[in-house]
Amino acid sequence: MTATRSVLILHNSVTHESTADARDILEQMACVRTALVSRGYRALTLAIDLRLDAVKSRLKEDPPDVIFNLVEAIDDCGQLVPIATALLDHLQIPYTGSSTEGLLITGNKILAKQWLRAHGLTTSDWWDGLSPVPAYPGPGRWITKPVSEDASIGMDDESVIDDFQDVPQRVAAREQLRKYRWFAERYVEGREINVALLDGPGGPEVLPIPEIEFVDYPADKPRIVGYAAKWQEDSFECRNTVRRFVDPVREGALCAELGRVALKCWHIFQLRGYARVDFRVDAEGTPWVLEINANPCISPDAGFAAALEQAGIPYAEGIERIVAVARYG
Repeated sequence: MTATRSVLILHNSVTHESTADARDILEQMACVRTALVSRGYRALTLAIDLRLDAVKSRLKEDPPDVIFNLVEAIDDCGQLVPIATALLDHLQIPYTGSSTEGLLITGNKILAKQWLRAHGLTTSDWWDGLSPVPAYPGPGRWITKPVSEDASIGMDDESVIDDFQDVPQRVAAREQLRKYRWFAERYVEGREINVALLDGPGGPEVLPIPEIEFVDYPADKPRIVGYAAKWQEDSFECRNTVRRFVDPVREGALCAELGRVALKCWHIFQLRGYARVDFRVDAEGTPWVLEINANPCISPDAGFAAALEQAGIPYAEGIERIVAVARYG
């Protein structure tokens, strides 16, 4: 690596009117840039929106050595994220993180669940609004989610439904309230755990495994990491969801199984650079895969950065490792 190697940080366009989850990209961008500069890179930034010709012209005029891909949405739509990497593939510019194909599959939660099932991994049942409503799907709670948006957008206590017969109406109501497509999946009671993975010379490394504890939650309050827990700092949910790390000695078997499944997801979905796999672990100790997060949030206060710190990997070193394995296609 030379001191003149250039990295262009590509990110979604935001304004002062954007929501808290959207504005978080500005902090990510600043932290990644600082990390890259500290390691001797020349780091510039570029926002992307649906005016792709302007972005294409800028990239052709002064192509960087590598793109650090921080695009989480285009025109406030998560479904459009793969457009950015498809453009980079077309221009043959290497970029960090997962490929266009990986982003397409993991960016659609229903499609990701179908792939998980096809490869024998445990994920809960779902109803997508297109299939016939089952006459009796069995007892148990359900939870509604947007199909292609992340950051827990639209997720709150009302997302959890006690009876499936109320699910179609709730999904329809969510779709009317927000422009996204929604679905429902069986709610898994249990521990909220995620596994971060970081690429390296020897392949992906499983980082120390964090769990979210729901502190002093009333018995009737759903234990979910919803929008308030992530983005509303003065909320009960944000104050009372606490990250701790699973003890790899006391719970070695669980950590090994979580790591095994996360690594299998890495290969199934052709992830690259870095990723996070979200789980629920039920009372029997079975890990259920909730979501696959290609290119997860890397703000210093986010779970991925916390896992880096717990592993003894400096933030800037982690960023450089992500850059080191960048490629297109």
